[in-house]
Amino acid sequence: MRNVIQKYDTYFVALWGILLFIPFLGSVHLFDWDEVNFAESAREMLVSGNYQRVTINFLPFMEKPPLFFWLQALSMKLFGVNEFAARLPNAIVGIVTLLFVFQIGKKWFSTRLALLWVLMITGSLTPHLYYKTGIIDPLYNLFIFAAIYRMFLYVLNPTAKHAVIMGTFLGFAIITKGPVAVLVTLLCFFIYWSLQKFKRFFEYQHLLYVVLSALGVSALWFGPETLQNGPKFLLEFIKYQIDLFVNPVAGHGQPFYYHPVVLLLGCFPASVFAMPMLFKRNLLEFGSEKQVLINFMLLLFWVVLILFSIVETKIVHYSSLCYLPLTFLAAQFMDQWQEAKLKCYSFQIILFGTIGIILSTIFIVLPEVDYFKSELLPYIKDEFAKASLMVEGNWLGYEGVLGILLLTMVLYYVVMMFRKQLYTAGLRFLIFNSFVIPCLLVLFAPKIERYSQGPAIQFFESLQAKDVYVETLGYKSYAQYFYSRTPQHTNSNASNTQWLLSGQTDKDAYFSVHCNNTQDHVNSSMIELKREGGFIFYVRPAADSTLKSIVKP
Repeated sequence: MRNVIQKYDTYFVALWGILLFIPFLGSVHLFDWDEVNFAESAREMLVSGNYQRVTINFLPFMEKPPLFFWLQALSMKLFGVNEFAARLPNAIVGIVTLLFVFQIGKKWFSTRLALLWVLMITGSLTPHLYYKTGIIDPLYNLFIFAAIYRMFLYVLNPTAKHAVIMGTFLGFAIITKGPVAVLVTLLCFFIYWSLQKFKRFFEYQHLLYVVLSALGVSALWFGPETLQNGPKFLLEFIKYQIDLFVNPVAGHGQPFYYHPVVLLLGCFPASVFAMPMLFKRNLLEFGSEKQVLINFMLLLFWVVLILFSIVETKIVHYSSLCYLPLTFLAAQFMDQWQEAKLKCYSFQIILFGTIGIILSTIFIVLPEVDYFKSELLPYIKDEFAKASLMVEGNWLGYEGVLGILLLTMVLYYVVMMFRKQLYTAGLRFLIFNSFVIPCLLVLFAPKIERYSQGPAIQFFESLQAKDVYVETLGYKSYAQYFYSRTPQHTNSNASNTQWLLSGQTDKDAYFSVHCNNTQDHVNSSMIELKREGGFIFYVRPAADSTLKSIVKP
């Protein structure tokens, strides 16, 4: 088997990615905000036929450029407007990423390290799940990572070709999510330059090629948009990016240590294996080509981690660009341990066991939540959280077996590690975890969703094919547009919430309201339809609607 894998290693990596990333993409609804937000923008492109401008509720959406939405729209064109189509582009990006990192690892180190790098990605929790989502970051980060890798190649061989390709990747990153790609790349460039004691390793002419290439690619969209609609989008987009850095988005202001904790727990077990490499002192000494590549991985990791720890708005996937260098360093550690060049510290094994036990316990306990939630309610102060917890999760009882299996494997491999069998234990656990993670997604995500957004999603789905207005009150969501398949309304007041609440509407208006926000948003013209979980659902009939005859319960 080993000989077959070595002979057809590239095909094996592609097949591995297909097997792990594509199945079950549509097994759970899209999650608010980002997944639904982006899928809705892609859907609206199909409905309106306008692929030039990004919209939400058919109004200009100034926060993101369109490249990723184009890919989602193409996927929806082929496979329909659904969760599978919304997430498929990232599954493909995941497969491309595995092939890309495999080729880098194989070229500069060995096939063994390359395969370990692939397994670190698929066998670690958030790096794996990342490619089964419908968010922008996997594509965005791939472009940035490719630009940083091209910078490394330029350091080894300063040619115009490398400069142009690096700029091209940056240009695609800009029209995927924005100019933070340039900031990250510049920080890596200047820090590397400073570590070289500002000895010039580049040609000024080549820097110009990078800039022109990046501007040329990004201008393919920013140019026509500005010529057609003026500079408003560009100005609002830049303002939004600055606000993200300076001011925390509501609900996303977290302490400085937020991202280190997220990476430690979310990237388990890669985060544990990578620790000695992250803090090894002599890694800042530039020597061989391999050492230069290792240091670029370190630069990228620390630049991203520190940058987004400083940024006021902190969301889980903001530090996701750390995944690729972190998994590389973890693979490097295991490869070096196998060569007897590094030792495994006891704290790593203890940390591996501790995090593994914590995660396993969560997966064992979660399926039992319906049996002991009555004991939790007195400790929960938020009324919405209380009501949400009262929804039946429809647990089948056997889901906890996966947690028990995970716990058993963690304890077994901890024993192996203490017996100096780190490589065998780590390799087997990564393969095991690569299959456990999609199983966890299928078994747990739909049940967890029932407590959070499930009732609202079902309500919105029931309104599909109805010519009505649908909105949320008291909380921000994009699900009402995507799951009710909101049409492009002809009435200019359709997006005016105050008009929907008190004006002479030409269509029935349906509302989803958090149960602890009714006093501020519900009026006497609204008819309560039902309550489920933390949501209360209302309708406000149009002036000539037959719903006027409904009696409020």
